[in-house]
Amino acid sequence: MPTPSGNINGAVSSNVYRAPDAPWYPLGEAQLYRSRIVRLTMAGHGLVLMYIGIGIIFTLIYHFFLVKENARRDRGERDEIIGKDGTGNEKNGRFATLEEAKVEKGDEWSGYRYMT
Repeated sequence: MPTPSGNINGAVSSNVYRAPDAPWYPLGEAQLYRSRIVRLTMAGHGLVLMYIGIGIIFTLIYHFFLVKENARRDRGERDEIIGKDGTGNEKNGRFATLEEAKVEKGDEWSGYRYMT
C-alpha cells in the first residue's frame, strides 16, 4: 500500500509546486467574502501532506484487514478438506493433496499468512 501512495505523491508534487507560489509554497489559502469561505485553495505542501495523510490512513485500514484475515485463518475458518478423511469446511474446497490446494488456491490457501 505505501508504494502506490508514494507513486501518486510524485505525480501530484510535480504539478502542485507552482512558480507563482515560490519560494514558500503555502499550505493552503482561503478567500473570505462576507465571513464565508468562497474558495479554498490547496497548493504545494498542503496538497502533498493531504496525500501522505490519506496514504497513511489507508495503509492502517489495510493492515487492520490483513490482521483480521490472519486471525480467521488461525481459527480454521478458511480450512479446506485435504484427502478423503480430512477435516475442514466443504465450501473452502476439497483437494487430494496439500500441494494441490496450495497451487490451486494461491494466497487464498488456509496455510498462507499475510505479513503485517
